[in-house]
Amino acid sequence: MTFTDILILIAIFLLAIVLKEKFEVKNEQPKVNTSSQIYPYRKKMLLTKAEYAFYQTLKAICDKENLIICPKVRMEDFLEVTDKKNLQKYRGYIRSRHIDFILCDNKLHMLAGIELDDNSHKQEKVKQVDNFKDAVFNAISVPLFRVKMSDGLYKEQITTIISNLIINKDSKTMDTQVKQTEI
Repeated sequence: MTFTDILILIAIFLLAIVLKEKFEVKNEQPKVNTSSQIYPYRKKMLLTKAEYAFYQTLKAICDKENLIICPKVRMEDFLEVTDKKNLQKYRGYIRSRHIDFILCDNKLHMLAGIELDDNSHKQEKVKQVDNFKDAVFNAISVPLFRVKMSDGLYKEQITTIISNLIINKDSKTMDTQVKQTEI
């Protein structure tokens, strides 16, 4: 064995050690430490002030009808991609999107979605996302109600939404078109 062969073997050995260490670091779980400096997170409110004000009114009405409210639900949590050839593409569309509120019966069957639309929903990019969500809800035959936020007087609009849901749920003729409710 020549000197060059020995150097090549040593280089391969050292490279293998370095690669092994890098691989182990990538797969390593975060170390548990009580120091808050290691994890740069802090909790925040789940809902904005406006969303919470709406939620309070919605909850009072839903409680009377035994409906469950699920706030800020990721679309990927309630949708399944049926096109397996383009799974990643279609998952990408829903992965980071959410619906403000999902209304469910007491068995957690989804009855409807509610989106709160403020002034930002006039922007073209936001309109495109809204159109996408509307189309998805039409595709899954679940109504999506859009509530335009203004002065925070939601009771009448929520009552209308819930009344429509109860009537449709009882008659089993749920309208599959997206519902528009303005406040």
